[in-house]
Amino acid sequence: MKANPAYKGKWHAPRIDNPSYKGIWKPQQIPNPSYFELEKPDFEPIAAIGIEIWTMQDGILFDNILIVDDEKVAEAYREKTWKPKYELEKEKDKVQDASSGVSSFQKKIFDILYWIADIPFLGAYKSKIIDVIEKGEKQPNLTIGILVSVTVVLTSAISMLVFGQKKAAVTTASSKAASSSNDASTDEKGYNGGKQF
Repeated sequence: MKANPAYKGKWHAPRIDNPSYKGIWKPQQIPNPSYFELEKPDFEPIAAIGIEIWTMQDGILFDNILIVDDEKVAEAYREKTWKPKYELEKEKDKVQDASSGVSSFQKKIFDILYWIADIPFLGAYKSKIIDVIEKGEKQPNLTIGILVSVTVVLTSAISMLVFGQKKAAVTTASSKAASSSNDASTDEKGYNGGKQF
């Protein structure tokens, strides 16, 4: 890198004043004779709420949906109803995890396997790896088998990356050698084994 004496700073397109500029354009607004507002709208009570979520995970539940326009009311409702229920569910999950036999060591292994599944060059195998991990979480006694299967997938992916390119190079070199031997076997007149090319 060396200094450029002709450099005059970052280039910007030249600008000139526009005498007819009147500011940012806004659409013209005219009164609408059909417009009206209801002071006390007479709506039917809300009986259901539809939530559409696209996900690959199961076990997502929604309850205690509250629609209010006051944040303090929502906060009070959260503290009174949602938070105690959440704490109970959290304790229940801890007891269930302890009884299911998943140790902290196995949880660490599953966390590492999820991290491995997110490695970019394993994109083609991600769904298979996650399926295997989820089966292992449901049946913790399969942890060793899962480790072996993920190791096999990793090994095959790495070997394809490492050795797959060399194989392509070898086939390219052999096809070049074959074409050069065909060229060498033809004589100056274009004859090869009694057949003319």
